[in-house]
Amino acid sequence: MLKKLLASIGVGSAQVDTQIDNPELAPGQLLQGQVLVQGGQSAQDIEKIELVLMTQAEDESADSERSVAWPLCRLPVCGPFTIGAGETRYFPFQMTLPLETPVNALRTRDRRVPLVWIHTDLAIAAGVDSDDRDQLLVRPGMALQTLLDAFARLDWYVHSSDVELGSARVGPISSTLGCYQEIELRPHGGSWRIEEIELTCLCDGHHTHVLIEVDHRLGGDHFYSLVMGPDFARRDWVAILRDTLPL
Repeated sequence: MLKKLLASIGVGSAQVDTQIDNPELAPGQLLQGQVLVQGGQSAQDIEKIELVLMTQAEDESADSERSVAWPLCRLPVCGPFTIGAGETRYFPFQMTLPLETPVNALRTRDRRVPLVWIHTDLAIAAGVDSDDRDQLLVRPGMALQTLLDAFARLDWYVHSSDVELGSARVGPISSTLGCYQEIELRPHGGSWRIEEIELTCLCDGHHTHVLIEVDHRLGGDHFYSLVMGPDFARRDWVAILRDTLPL
């Protein structure tokens, strides 16, 4: 009885540990692993195990900007079950990362990139829930990496990146996760005309739609858009950027 009472307030309670097989991957790829549940000092009823893909986003709706943890998608792993005292249970899972998952495997000057992680929720009936957090390294997809490589050949580097709460629209499609990523580029050695360039990319599964915001030093922002289709690897993006932007 004492052990059950202590477990109800979190002492000697069941614990959860998520083990991810491939913590480095790109949007649209399959995340795989297993959730380990270790029973505590007494048997406990578990209501559910749920994984939540999270990111760190900037909320500018208030008077001052603040950083918030934002859920991108959820994956139910299992429903109710009972974990015995000292028992170990394993629950395998697979989750496809949304195509709009922010990328953070970027070489940046100020090292500011969005955090992306898996939050595991072990909901314990009549007890204190247990949770776990595992960070992910999200690589750019092939289209975005091709575009960043083209900017690099034009002497523009990635300065920083963040995620903004809200919705972005690029051409015919809009963001769907309640937030969107901006990647800030700056020129090596500076530029007398352009202070920075910001990229927002949305993928519909076949095309990558790119919104390019050019911040001019003399004031005023100009917007351009590009579409990278299935044949993007065969196109000369250095030439396309030169023709499209006032670099």
